[in-house]
Amino acid sequence: MLSAGFALMVFAAAAAFGQSADPAPAPAFDVASVKASQPGTGGEPRRMRENIQVSPGTVTMRNVNLKACIRWAWHVTEYQVSGPAWLDSERYEIAGKAPGPATEDQLRVMTQGLLQERFKLALHRQVKDFSVYVLVPGKNGPKVQESKTEGDSSIDVNQRQMSVSIQRTPVSQLIDMLSNVLRTPVVDMTGLKGRYDVNLNVAKYVADLAAQGKSLEATPIMDPVALVSMILQEELGLKLEPKKMPLDLLIVDHAEKVPVEN
Repeated sequence: MLSAGFALMVFAAAAAFGQSADPAPAPAFDVASVKASQPGTGGEPRRMRENIQVSPGTVTMRNVNLKACIRWAWHVTEYQVSGPAWLDSERYEIAGKAPGPATEDQLRVMTQGLLQERFKLALHRQVKDFSVYVLVPGKNGPKVQESKTEGDSSIDVNQRQMSVSIQRTPVSQLIDMLSNVLRTPVVDMTGLKGRYDVNLNVAKYVADLAAQGKSLEATPIMDPVALVSMILQEELGLKLEPKKMPLDLLIVDHAEKVPVEN
């Protein structure tokens, strides 16, 4: 017969073995900087486009509002974030460097933690049905070519020539641009994970629509869906499909306008 002491030892060992280990801590930046953007001369807000640059292990956000930071960190669209009006107006400079090489998804998680720490950000999720556009490969598959150069991503718009130059840019940034142009959430289902170079001659497609009787001369407003769909299909081998689907909403319950700076 087993002694009572031995039985207790076996029971304790089994209990210890059955306990799960403490959860691994969430990944965090090794070095991070958060500060309000400085106004320009004369007290006027600095006039520059918001910019989010990502490279292996680092993320740099310049002149961004907090809503843009939340959108990037939680990988959602403009229409999925709801909160106080100042989320769109106040501007910040944010940078983070991981302890080592990190994927974009890992950097997003690190940015979530940084926003929660420095802005005291608290939010919750809701699910709501949205009318969306789903971006999918076209009939003959994508035509995009991965970038062969190193450096930050960039999207340069030449309004006079009606052209767009996209360099070293992931599809996630294209999705953001499309959502803003179409004023509707766009969901990425292309399966494209790289960074791409694309040069778009928008003027050519405006002329093509005009030839089809869909221009400003024929209708009061250019149909952005027709224009974007034509460009996506012809240049990138992608297409937009309208769909209704549930999307997560991020409701900001609390955030500090003045962050904890460095």
